[in-house]
Parts: sequence; structure tokens; C-alpha cells
Amino acid sequence: MLSKHRDYLLQDTKHMRAHFQVNPTGIVEVEIIDNKEYHSAEFDKVKFERRGKVTKLVGQTVSGNKKVQWQVPLAIEDANELAQLIEDASEELEILMRDL
Repeated sequence: MLSKHRDYLLQDTKHMRAHFQVNPTGIVEVEIIDNKEYHSAEFDKVKFERRGKVTKLVGQTVSGNKKVQWQVPLAIEDANELAQLIEDASEELEILMRDL
């Protein structure tokens, strides 16, 4: 079980670069490289919302006792690849937990 890493261009007006890490322990991490912004969320706290040619990865994190929602716009192909990575990691985690 290894983390999977991908770099994508965000589909916003600035086309900033973002680094994604899908951790097999159930966490997806996002670092927006150009403005040093960082987000993370558990797999069950992220979803994909398609709007035309853009798919937003929407996540929710708890900061203190406040829920913080964040989103990053991706190209459809990038979002599909990321969704598959998350699904594969979820399955690996399930198998590992069953085997324990």
C-alpha cells in the first residue's frame, strides 16, 4: 500500500498547479503549489461535482470545532483519474481491515 501522487493544473482563471496525494489510510491531500495552500480530507468527506467541462473536488475538514469546506476545480479527465485512485485506495484499505 503506497500513496499515489498526481500533479494537475486547476481549471480556474489562474490555472494554478496542484499536487494530490491519495493516502491508502483513507486521506486525500491537496497542495496548491503556486499559493502554498493545503487541504486534506478523509475519503468519505470528499465528493466530485461535475459542472460542464469542469469537475470540482469538494472536501470537508474539521478545524477546531468548525467544519471547513474547500473545493478545487479539475479537468474531467483528471477528476476521473483521481476518483479511480481514491476508489482503489478505499478497496485496498477495506481488504487490509478485513484481513486484520
